[in-house]
Amino acid sequence: MLESGPKTLQNAMQVKTVTLSNFRNYPDVNVSVGSGKTFLIGENAQGKSNFLEAVELVSTGRSARASQDSELIRWGEPQLSVQVIFERMGVEESVEYRLARQTAARPGQRLLSRQILVNGVSYSFVKALLGHLITVSFQVDDLNLLRGGPKYRRDWIDGVILRVRPTFLDVLQSFAKVISQRNRLLKTICEAKRVTVSDQDQLLAWDKQLARFGSQIIKERMRLLSELLPRAQENQSHLSGRRESLQADYYFKAPEPKEDDSREYGNGVAEDLPPASSMSALLEAEEQEVAQILMRLLKERRREEIARKQSLVGPHRDDISLTLNDSSAVTFASQGQQRSLVLSLKLAELERLTESCGESPVLLLDDVMAELDAGRQRLLMSAVGDNTQTIITTTHLAGFEPSWLEGATIYSVAAGAIEKVTL
Repeated sequence: MLESGPKTLQNAMQVKTVTLSNFRNYPDVNVSVGSGKTFLIGENAQGKSNFLEAVELVSTGRSARASQDSELIRWGEPQLSVQVIFERMGVEESVEYRLARQTAARPGQRLLSRQILVNGVSYSFVKALLGHLITVSFQVDDLNLLRGGPKYRRDWIDGVILRVRPTFLDVLQSFAKVISQRNRLLKTICEAKRVTVSDQDQLLAWDKQLARFGSQIIKERMRLLSELLPRAQENQSHLSGRRESLQADYYFKAPEPKEDDSREYGNGVAEDLPPASSMSALLEAEEQEVAQILMRLLKERRREEIARKQSLVGPHRDDISLTLNDSSAVTFASQGQQRSLVLSLKLAELERLTESCGESPVLLLDDVMAELDAGRQRLLMSAVGDNTQTIITTTHLAGFEPSWLEGATIYSVAAGAIEKVTL
């Protein structure tokens, strides 16, 4: 085991050790993480990001970098394990994620078995990990919050909700099942080229389920967005020298009003509903009211959904709009403004989770400091302070303010090996 870092912080979640076996390019490592700032230094493609990915995996139960779980297992190996021992509210806990290849029943079939261990108790589902080790990650790919499509923004807000309220996963999974079954029915109806009475009854049943779970998701998203926005606004204002005003809104997707009722339904392009149906109007609405709106939209888009064989109404199609001084940040913000805005959002996330947890989560910074100028570094440092455990990956230490390096634990990473460095 490698040496531990400086003294333990108070009122902060603390990762003690990270043990990896056949995870990505790591054959077998056991690292003691410093209680303040820990730097992982190395060239690209040596395993720095993989290390943070492992920590985040046992925190959230999933990897944002892997298209399929089998990619996480080291090439040629039958299984992997990731174990993190950490301290929460002064009590030591352990979480472990195991994944193993299984013998396929048919040629070409790939099977995986998963085991989750939380404080020694075994589970088969990743939900068991949620609510234990809480992390906030900040990486270059987070710029997709602006540069990417609506899915990035939906996934981000849902991910924050899951760490505030882990039971939200049940709602998301139930909604996903409804969408899958409903899309299968829409495809069957389209291929049959007619809608029977039985089809109408089944669609109505699925519509009610979509509206039920969809309204819960929408309300949770709007509620959390309203909590994050004031924090993000203050961060953005500070970064811009009080020159920029950040606004955010939540939008359903629906077709534009038809000017000609005789026009064949579904030929138009789906556009956002007007602001009257956005977050400002629906934040105070009850779930039942949101469900009624979804039912109306489903009825209006029935023909188009059948023609396209997919559900076009619901939180899986929604978006979060972000504006700076009343102009779309997605379309008009400069690269510097985009970095500032993403940083403002992530710091708001950190603040909200600290409030929810009663102590600061572990902060994971994946090669992002080089993207931040001195002003943004100072904002990040002031927000993090000395009371947040932070794990930072970088190719070099040049460019970091000296105060970031004071008392830091530093490791070098090369070809899946991690060694302590003394400056």
